[in-house]
Amino acid sequence: MSPECCNRDFFLQKTNLVEKLVTIQHCQRTVVAIFSQNYSSLVNSQLKYADHITVLDRLFAQGPTQDLVANSMYKALKRIDQENFLSILGRNLKIQEDAQGEDASILKFTSEMDAESSTGESTAKSSSNTNIEPQCLADLMAFIQHIKLNVTAETVWALRMADATGKPGSGILSGSFTFLGDFDECRAVTGKYKSVFPVEKERKFLGQYCVGQYSINLKPFPSDGYNYKWGVCIPDSCSEHDALQIANLALERTNVTQITFESMTCNMRTVPWTARAVVMFTMIGITAFLVAVGTALDIKINLLPKWRQGKEKGKEERNSVNGDAQSLPKVDSIFRAPNDAESAGNGNLPQESANSMARRKSLVIKIFLAFSAFTNASKLLSFNQALGTLTSMNGLRVISINWVILGHTGLILLSAANNVGGYVQDALTRYSFQVLVNATFSVDTFFVMSGLLLTYATLNHMKKTDGKVNWLKFYLHRYMRLTPVYMITFGIYLSCIPYLVDGPLLPQRDGFEQDPNCQHNWWGNLLYVQNLVKFKTHYCGSWAWYLAVDMQFYVVSPLMLIPLYRKPKLGYLVVALFFLMTTITPIVLVVARNYPAGRTHLSNGRPKLGDENYDIYISPYCRMGSYLVGVVTGFILHRTKGQPVRMHRALVAAGWVVSIALGLMIVYGLKDYYVGPGMTITMSAFYTAFARIAWGMAVAWVIFTCHTGYGGPVNAFLSWKIWVPLARLTYTVYLIHMILLFVLGSTARTPYYMTDWTIVRLYMATVMASYSLAVVVSTLFEAPGLALEKVLFDKKKQ
Repeated sequence: MSPECCNRDFFLQKTNLVEKLVTIQHCQRTVVAIFSQNYSSLVNSQLKYADHITVLDRLFAQGPTQDLVANSMYKALKRIDQENFLSILGRNLKIQEDAQGEDASILKFTSEMDAESSTGESTAKSSSNTNIEPQCLADLMAFIQHIKLNVTAETVWALRMADATGKPGSGILSGSFTFLGDFDECRAVTGKYKSVFPVEKERKFLGQYCVGQYSINLKPFPSDGYNYKWGVCIPDSCSEHDALQIANLALERTNVTQITFESMTCNMRTVPWTARAVVMFTMIGITAFLVAVGTALDIKINLLPKWRQGKEKGKEERNSVNGDAQSLPKVDSIFRAPNDAESAGNGNLPQESANSMARRKSLVIKIFLAFSAFTNASKLLSFNQALGTLTSMNGLRVISINWVILGHTGLILLSAANNVGGYVQDALTRYSFQVLVNATFSVDTFFVMSGLLLTYATLNHMKKTDGKVNWLKFYLHRYMRLTPVYMITFGIYLSCIPYLVDGPLLPQRDGFEQDPNCQHNWWGNLLYVQNLVKFKTHYCGSWAWYLAVDMQFYVVSPLMLIPLYRKPKLGYLVVALFFLMTTITPIVLVVARNYPAGRTHLSNGRPKLGDENYDIYISPYCRMGSYLVGVVTGFILHRTKGQPVRMHRALVAAGWVVSIALGLMIVYGLKDYYVGPGMTITMSAFYTAFARIAWGMAVAWVIFTCHTGYGGPVNAFLSWKIWVPLARLTYTVYLIHMILLFVLGSTARTPYYMTDWTIVRLYMATVMASYSLAVVVSTLFEAPGLALEKVLFDKKKQ
């Protein structure tokens, strides 16, 4: 045994914590080396353990020192009992064989020794719980050593790391358990220290910000269904696994048993480029190029001639390519020079060939013009509407999408605020908060309008074509209408956002959402079945379930539309059977699984979503009630089209009273049950089965009376022209708003303090940003898709 290795004076000469650590490890490894020479033949465990103690006593022969680190290491090593010492010895024989270098084996050995001494647990558990990378451990020990030194230019980095780590603040008793620390300060840290093993050199590392989600087993703050967050600043040599082990080890060493870190997400400084991101940025670039070319052609072909000829000659309507506002002049006026006709007549170019070439050129020009930002934006923001439009639905669309945004604003704040428990418990007792809690009924308004418009438009078409419908085109048009902008928006969401924004709560592990959700489950969104497949984790894009359910209703709609047109009595029966299914199913589920009324309920004062999210809230067989109300309303409007609808004033007044009463009861009716004992299982079952149908009936009455002349001031308000361009943006706003909310919540440097005005401010900001971005996304992606569809279908007709 080397006398220098285990000499106390030699140890005390070391001023750097890492050097002291290495000295003790050298001493320990000397013991291990002696034992391992004839380990298989040694049976006297008492002698080996005694040698272990002898080595330590020799190292500290003169008793405890003034150095706290040395004393703690000495005590930790001596606490290893005989059985655990033998276990460590056996494991380290393998460690010495497998380690790539002396540095790695030393640090691994120390990690196990330290863990075993602290916990006294079994060998297997100790090995699995403290498997920390050697470089991470060395950097962390250097940080601990430097934080104890006087603050100088060389040691201030350690102070900054400690300062950047989150710390408990005020409001603990109100449930403020989110401690984010300082994200930017952590990212600015560059740690420096002298590494003495295996050779002396200067070691540098960068600060890495990680957020741990932890649970609290402490009354009155149980975290069932809710994860608290704690930001830590650690060396960038540490992985997320290392960070999780370090955090839990720190809690264990300080006897904090009520808190357990469940996961740790570290924010990467540079997000590695993925093939998916490259493809998305390339698509955006190509689209921008096509928009630039299309806009330039539109200006040259359509706008400049008008500006030159003056207003009077420029009043001629342009041929439509993208709806009523898209235009394209005749082929001859674009391509033919003044002598084209004469050349064709003289045999220089056959007339048929010239026409064919003109048609081909016309198609190419139409395709480019479909991307014109000028024309697409003009159409998008126009106040004009087609004849026969149900104008009151414009206002309903805008109000409903804003209600959706309000509800989602509250949900995002629940995950990013620091005082959730106290605020929610108080807010649920107020009537004003019920509008936010019950914002889920805004989706039922969209279901009503979807079923109504589909039935009304399809039956009118069938009437014109004597019942003939190209059902392949029926489905293809719907899929092509929704999917391109849907997939592009989600592609940007998953692939591009991490390269554009950054923040403490922004997950950046190979994509914007957590890996299991979207990296593996994206195909459910593409096929509109994500609500039907119970993935191992969660479906991608939690708010996109509505698109899947609405598409599923669309798929089965011919089962009702065909009999409603051909044999109305049979159609009534089919619709009645669907109504029966969508009311009985939720009743059975609620009773069998004891689900609460409504989607959101409280768990220990906190909002919580359970299995009813899959079984009831996003399932088509439980959500079809309001859609069926729309189907019936659309059928009635179709049958009464062109005929005056006469209703007695008393009937109209009674209808409005019932409609308003139903709406108010549904929105505010659950207030007392959120904070009280709750509904009985029977009440909960009937509420779940009929509340959304009742809401649909209230909305349907508004649409019907407004369309038939009994809407009065309500119709005037909902049909206000200001709603027209905003209503066209509804679909894109729906896709975008949740992404914006997620970015705003994730990039916040400090937790939100949740108040009514916090919700209002975030809501207003999201509304303004969503509509602004929706104009851009619709102009670049949605409108060109619609225009291209029209160009291609028009070509087939020709």
